[in-house]
Amino acid sequence: MHISMHIRVVFVIVVCSLLLDLKDIQAEDIMKHTMIPTRGMTRADIYVVAPTSNPVAILLLAPGCNGDCRYLVSDAVWNEYAKSNRLALVGLSFASNTEDIHSGKGYYYASCGSGTVLLDAVDRIFGKKLPLLLYGFSGGAHFVARFSEWKPDRVIGWCAYSAGWWDIPNASRISPPGIVVCGEDDERLGASLAYFKQGRAIGKPWLWIEVKDNGHSQSKKVDSFVRNYYSLLLKDCALSTEKGIWIDIDSLSFATSDLKNNYPCNTGWLPSESLFETLRDLYPTNQVLPKKVFVDMRAKLKP
Repeated sequence: MHISMHIRVVFVIVVCSLLLDLKDIQAEDIMKHTMIPTRGMTRADIYVVAPTSNPVAILLLAPGCNGDCRYLVSDAVWNEYAKSNRLALVGLSFASNTEDIHSGKGYYYASCGSGTVLLDAVDRIFGKKLPLLLYGFSGGAHFVARFSEWKPDRVIGWCAYSAGWWDIPNASRISPPGIVVCGEDDERLGASLAYFKQGRAIGKPWLWIEVKDNGHSQSKKVDSFVRNYYSLLLKDCALSTEKGIWIDIDSLSFATSDLKNNYPCNTGWLPSESLFETLRDLYPTNQVLPKKVFVDMRAKLKP
């Protein structure tokens, strides 16, 4: 009986210790910074996790409309990814009145003031102008896409997942790699695909991902793909489109030169061939070319 009680006590201590460790991981070094909202904003907060004393870049996570990003920067997977890549993890917690958002005056529109609020804050916090990796869902996708168009020189790469409406992209000397994502059952699909094709029509190095059997909700598989994509960009922040590969977004095969040059809207860019199978795994097997056909095509395309 004495031994049984001893075992129970040890078990309780171990469980409590694990729970405390988990809590420490989830809340580790998260600091809230509150800025003065600019016109069209009702809240201007960010949550910062600085895993290293000298981060090489900022990974910004932006939640849905007027969302609080504490839950994202507390996520163990994103924290571990940030630490292993020497990234400062930052969560966006901006808000605006609905009427301002829909009239082009809210925080969605980075060039109207919210982008400056963010940059002033992170430049002050980290003491220098670090480049950014941006990932936004829904309302966050609005901010991310427009920020990348507004300040492309500060962006290594970005992913905008399911925005409700988009601005027409502009041709730019600097065009950071980007991913446009939407669920196939999301009413935002048409607008999102149109935005992607408009960007590709003017030479933007973008990738399209249509998430099968998905409405307006994030996919963990897409999250994982985005992390792998960003890891490759971080290895070479000056990565040019000549170093990556172009794919046919319809057949999920390698794009021919004719398709890339004459039908750019049907192609997307990947930073490395190593991501190609990972991308194909996001789609049902009946939508992608059989692996043998895909390998044979790649062999024919190689010089």
